[in-house]
This record gives sequence, structure tokens and C-alpha cells, in this order.
Amino acid sequence: MKKKKICLIVGISPFFLGGVSLYQKHLLDYIESKKLEMDISVLYSGNEKKVFYKKGVKYVQLKNTFPYPFNQIIDNIKFKSFIQKNDFDIINSHAVWGHWMNSYKRRRNQRILHTYHGITFNFFRNHLRRFNLFKKILCIPLLIFSYYIEKPPLKHADKIVCVSDKVKKQIETLYGKRKNLVVIRTGVDLKKFKVRNKLTLRKKFGLKKDKLYGLYIGGGGYWTKGLDRTIKISEEIYKLNKNYRLIIIGADKKKVNHLIDKKFVIFLNRVPREDISQYHSLADFFFCLSRYEGGAPTMVVSESMASGSLLICSQSAQQEIIKDGENGLIIKNYNKHEAKRILKNRHNKKIISNSKKTIQELSLNNWGKSYLSELLE
Repeated sequence: MKKKKICLIVGISPFFLGGVSLYQKHLLDYIESKKLEMDISVLYSGNEKKVFYKKGVKYVQLKNTFPYPFNQIIDNIKFKSFIQKNDFDIINSHAVWGHWMNSYKRRRNQRILHTYHGITFNFFRNHLRRFNLFKKILCIPLLIFSYYIEKPPLKHADKIVCVSDKVKKQIETLYGKRKNLVVIRTGVDLKKFKVRNKLTLRKKFGLKKDKLYGLYIGGGGYWTKGLDRTIKISEEIYKLNKNYRLIIIGADKKKVNHLIDKKFVIFLNRVPREDISQYHSLADFFFCLSRYEGGAPTMVVSESMASGSLLICSQSAQQEIIKDGENGLIIKNYNKHEAKRILKNRHNKKIISNSKKTIQELSLNNWGKSYLSELLE
């Protein structure tokens, strides 16, 4: 039987261990674990043009040095040109890297699947809350751009995967209802992310055994990810308990230095991916205080839940699988009252146990099976 020829469009580097890249890596890992015979090409853009193979997968990097948002337009033009010249059975794209479908001449019996990890229009609209009237007016073209660049997959893809119910609802609100939408929540690797001995790990990483540790992990926009909120609630926790420390991983220090200059902050610029699971395990609680998220759960939230730390979410993060007081805490404010509630529940075995039970259903294996089923249908 002829191997299925599949093109996976990542857009950004597939070796960046976060976001869409990590999502795609999980799919490749699942395919490898099941020993499925497929001819896979991963398509993305970078500073130079190159082609190479790794673990039997063909990686194609197309050159694009344009600044944002022009790089997104050029990406889609180059992706369409490459796909048009190659005979793929299945094409799987993500986020804004699906605009290439707009004028693409589909081959016979070709299947196209696109995944929305969030809605760019909603993401940008959320950002407008930061700006004054003048800046809001300047950003209107960006809103229009985001509306049109993400629209084509809804018309041309055979199947649309949404990473949460809210993303599905946002698509339907913005573009109208579609029959080809399916929700598949992001999975977590339960073999890597699990409960471990906190004291052993703290010793390993040079942390004090008797301290109380909060954890924040997030690159990209610190305002959207809610680092300022995490600092604010952490200040209240620190006032109540001087043994408290907040570990921050992944933020751009130049951009957040004005926020993190606190006695209780432990800033770690870069941590190897293999160590991330251990930091989740050694923490007493994890913060997801975002102002906008597509995933519900997001990848870091599911990893935290599997690792046995108390999950603390903002209401605006809309982590749909979390119910306040049952399998996590949802906070509306970042004040002394909420700080007391966090400290009171930091060792709440029932909430943590329920959290672990909830995430068991979203194992990487279950996710991979569901996602590949839609891809190969």
C-alpha cells in the first residue's frame, strides 16, 4: 500500500518547544510511537532556505525575512507555491498559516485539515484594552487584517479543529456557523508530567525545601499572559507568608524587568524542556492568569494539572475544564482575600486529586488518536 503523503504546516520553527511547534511535535511523536508508515513533510519559514531529514521526517524551511505582519502574508504565498508544486494526499495547517487556501487549486481526493488555537481577531481586540483612543484607531487596520487572514480555512478546509469550545464559539460568532467544526482539546504527556517528590526536586535545583513556591511559565506577550496579575497576587501572598517565592520561567527579562524586581521573585530566563515537568512538580501552585487564551486547557495548564500542583486561573483565561473549588481555583481579583484563599487551599488534596483525574482523559495518546482520526478520515 502506498504511504500517505502528508504536509504539516507549522509556520514557525518546529523545534521551538512551545505553542504550535510543540503541538505539532506531539503529533509526530504519536505517529512514531504507533509505528505508522507515512511520508511526512514539515513546512515552515526561517532566515534561510534549507531542506533536511530527521527521524524520517522531511523538514522544509522557506526563507522569509520580512517583519510582522508582512511575514505572515509572504509565508502564505510561499506555502501555497510549495504545496502546489508537490502532490500531497493530506495537508494540515494551523492558525494564520491557512490563508494559502484562498486561491489554492486543490488536487483530486486531497484532504485539508486546519486547526485554530485561538482567534487572532479576538486576541488583537483584547489588546485594545491597553491603549488610549488614538492607539486604538491606529490598530483598526490590524483588526481588519486579522479578520481576513484567518478566514479562508473556514471555506476551503474539509475539517476545522478547535482546541476548545470557546474557540469554536468565537469562530461562529465572527464568521458564522459551520458544519465541519470539531473540538479536540490539547493533550498532555502523562509519562513526562506526573507527581514527583517535591523535596527531592527542590534539592536538585538548589531551592529551599521549606519555602512555598508559585510558578509562572510564559513567553510571548507578558500582558496577555497576565504576568502583572501574577506579580500582584504574589505580593499579597508574600505579605501573608514571607516564605513564599514565585518562580518565573520564559519571560523576556528586558520587557518585564520593571515587574520582577521583587524580593520574592526567582527569575529563570531559559529552562530546558526536559526540566519543565520537574518545575511543575516542585511547585505548590501554578498561575494561569491570562487575559486571553485559546486553549482550554492550555498546554501549561494541562501539564500543571498532571504534575499535582494547585492550579490558579483568572476568570478571563476561561479554562473550561476547571470548576472553582473542585479541580482548581478561579480568581476574579488579585487582592488579599484571594491570596488568603490560595494559601488556605495550597495543600487541598481533594482539589489536586480532582485536577489529576480531570486531565487523565486528555492524555497525549487519547489526543493523538482523536487528532489523527480527523486528519486521515
